[in-house]
This record gives sequence, structure tokens and C-alpha cells, in this order.
Amino acid sequence: MLAVAAAFAAACIMALPACNNSGHGNGGDYSSLARYYNKFDTVATLVVTADFTNSENTEKLSNLGAAVENFLTGLENSLSTTVATSCISRFNAAAAGEEVPLDELTYTVLSEAVAMYEYTDGYYNPAVYYSVDLFGFSPRFNDLTWSASLPAQPYDRLSEDGTYVTALAEPDERYVELFKDLASHMSELEIYERDGAYYALKPDYTVTGPNGDSYTLALDLGGIGKGYAADVVTSMMEEYGFEYGFFDFGSSSVSARQSYEGEDGKWELNLVNPDSSLSGTYARVYVSSASLSTSGDYEKCYTLGDATYCHIIDPFTGRPKSIGIAACTVIGGTAARDDALTTALSVMGEEKAVQFINDNLKDYQVVMIVRGDDGPCDHVVTNVENLEYNPAYTLGNTIDGQGNIVLN
Repeated sequence: MLAVAAAFAAACIMALPACNNSGHGNGGDYSSLARYYNKFDTVATLVVTADFTNSENTEKLSNLGAAVENFLTGLENSLSTTVATSCISRFNAAAAGEEVPLDELTYTVLSEAVAMYEYTDGYYNPAVYYSVDLFGFSPRFNDLTWSASLPAQPYDRLSEDGTYVTALAEPDERYVELFKDLASHMSELEIYERDGAYYALKPDYTVTGPNGDSYTLALDLGGIGKGYAADVVTSMMEEYGFEYGFFDFGSSSVSARQSYEGEDGKWELNLVNPDSSLSGTYARVYVSSASLSTSGDYEKCYTLGDATYCHIIDPFTGRPKSIGIAACTVIGGTAARDDALTTALSVMGEEKAVQFINDNLKDYQVVMIVRGDDGPCDHVVTNVENLEYNPAYTLGNTIDGQGNIVLN
């Protein structure tokens, strides 16, 4: 369990306390076991705490682990853009105006994505697929260098010898505008059920690049798909009779049951500091039986000249979001919704995000750390009463009697 906690801390979202065999009033010899899954080009971690001296619990964990593997494999085969036969890959390859059959799993996740696109007024937009690829943050790139086993695209920037593609160069602004325009047609996507089968009707819209290359609307449901997976897996934990543990997908989407060791069954979440100049965490919160997600502009990023580019795309500019919210954590609801919300809030910027939280997220806990005009983070914004935060930063707001965030 110590290794699991360290992995959380190193990744970006949180560190969890180690479990020991204190008994917690339950009797038996309680310990924590972990299972790891390589899916969606990242690692998912299942941690379960129980009395594993009891052979029945060991067998249940084995069965749960196999069931989770089967579920995640099915999810990847339905949603992954790197699986050529997935429903999403087939949708992305379809012609404008084409009706594309979906399996029930894809239909369920896509329905949630459409709902969150509408709920956030388009700030969460799963149709920024080409913009993500244009700036070098898609699975085609490894450390921002193109893998030669994957086909190059007309908008790629070639190295001087023409042998590989690099993200470390400004893309053609014409493609930035084209892909922004394409993503704006997300509202025209239709999904529906007919005669017991599921379908997506692709918007009848095509954009043409300067080289005569054409593109239709393309989706990436990887983020919200990981959150959906976290929700399902913790439900599976309950079905198999495990009260204590959590499931983490890529250190950004987490759904937790109770902590065996934590006070009142709560997990201690230490939110990792985005500032490389300051070690440790920027805030600490406590949760039990809750889902959460974190988005940050520091985990996948690169610097070009005076500008820093991150993997979070602003659908209204077609470019990586600019200075503002460095990291955002949303706790409550479902992990799938939290994934979409953290992305949307990060893109909105501080003032608009605060207004959205006050209007729509009173039942959630939200913690954000914000960059100043010169780049480094300087203050924390939250609706969590008495938040424990790093004294290297200031608290940028108060909370009024109605639970609203009031910026200083």
C-alpha cells in the first residue's frame, strides 16, 4: 500500500495513507492488496482492504480482479481511439452525415459526454480530437515525438531531415482555426436508440485543409471514459462485498469506498503542487465513499519560446488553455461527471469558473490553484470550509452564508 500511495503522489492527484493491521474494530488481520491494469495508454489501480487471511476474501478478490479486467478491456475496445475497431474509431473514420452503429457501452458514455457538453455550455467538448492531436498530446505522440509506426498527418511538423514529427513547433494557424470550427459542430451530433440498437448520426459537415485534406467531426471520450470506469469498478467492489478501498484510473479519475485506517472511514487526499519549485502538496481534503477528478496544466505540457502549452484544449480558441487555473479538483457526484467538470472549469478561467460553481456545484467540493499573471501559482480558490492549504499561497476567496465563493 505504501507503493500505491507513493504512486499517487508522484502522478499528480493525491497521496493516500498506508493501511496497517490495527484491526479497526473488525477483528481479523486486515491488509491492502492492489491490482494494476494497463488500459487507455495509462495505468489503472484497484486497491482493496480486507482480511485476506480469510480464503473466501482472497477468492472474491481474484474474481473481482478478473471481472474488472474484462470490463476495462471491453471499455477500451469500445472507446479507445487507438483501437481501430472501437465504436469511437469507426465513428471518427465515418463520412460526414453517416449513421454509425454503437454498442450499449459507447452509447452510455457518449450520452453522458453529450449531457456534460450541454451542461457546461460547451466548455467540456469531446470533439477537440484534432486540436489535441495538432498540438502533440494524442496517443500518436510519445514524449511529444511521433511514433513512426503511426501514419503522419498533413498538419504535422516534420523534423529537418523529415524522419519524424515533433510537437515542439507552432502549428499552422490555418489548422488551428479549422479544427476549432469543426469542434463547434458538436451540438449537431445526434445519438439515439432504434429497435433495440444504438446509433450516432455524424454531423453533415466537413472542413478542408490547405493541402486539400478533409476532416469530419471526431471524438475522444478517453477522459470521461476513465471516470465512468471508476464509477463502475467501485460498484463492482460493493457487489463483491468489499467495504474498503478505491479505484484510480490514470491518477486523475478516482472513486473510493471507505478507508479502513482513516478517521470516520475517510481518505486523506493530498493535492500535488503544480509548482515544480515547491515540493509537496498545495491542499489537503478528506473524503469517504466519494468520486473525484483532477485536471492540471502541468502534467502534460511543453514550452515553446515564452509560451507553455498544455494538453487541456480550449474549444473556443482551438488552442491549449492559457495562464489561469493550474489545477482543479472536483469531489462529488460521479467520477465521469467530475472528469468533464474539471476540464470545463480549467478552461473557463477563475471568474467564470467561480460563477459556474456557485450556480451549479453547491453540492460538490471544489479546490483550485490559480496562476498569477507571471506564471507561477499564487492563490487557492475553494468552496471547502476550513480548507487545509499550503501557506506558500494565499486563500483567494471567502465563502458567504449561502455557500458561495466570493473572490477577494
